[in-house]
Amino acid sequence: MNKWFIIFFYVILLIIGFINRDLLMKWIQNSDRSYLFFMFLLSAMLAIFPVIPFTIFGGIMGVKFGLMLGLLINWFGGLTAAITYYLVARFIASDYFIKKIKTYKKVEYLNHLIKNNSFIAVLLGRLIPVIPPPAVHIYSAVNGISFFTYLLATAIGIIPPMFIVSFGGNQLFTDFYLFLVGIFGYLIFLISVILFSRFWIKRKALLND
Repeated sequence: MNKWFIIFFYVILLIIGFINRDLLMKWIQNSDRSYLFFMFLLSAMLAIFPVIPFTIFGGIMGVKFGLMLGLLINWFGGLTAAITYYLVARFIASDYFIKKIKTYKKVEYLNHLIKNNSFIAVLLGRLIPVIPPPAVHIYSAVNGISFFTYLLATAIGIIPPMFIVSFGGNQLFTDFYLFLVGIFGYLIFLISVILFSRFWIKRKALLND
């Protein structure tokens, strides 16, 4: 029921966005950056409370502010959300989130990783999109991964996905061919990360036997 409601809500937002696309394009093309600070705050809020899909917002930031500044805005939002979830799950509502983590089907993959190296576990959890970000937030908190390890791995690990979101948004409206090349390159990167993680797990398992 909740999933269908979220899908319906997102469809309505897309329809509203399509109807008001001319206003949106005018805002994107406006070079005024006086509200840039607000965009950083909005990025954090939407990453914590995804009223609209963060990917859409991140793509718009790439179009509006360019690749590097858009990446910085999206990275700030993703990192702020990651820190917020971690602190809440660890120190405020740990019992609730311990139950919540069991609802994520892919979280067992982190179990294999964390036994060998918690930094690598969080880093790969960020890089591999099959693991939902909230699962990584919560799992890290309730399993006692140190905040510094979590913060460093997260700060590094969210750069590639935030980059491709900003890059995709930026190139989609300027060079569609380069956009496709970037998506293809990112897919190759993801495959490489997945293959590395599987090799690393098997290697660690053999060494521990």
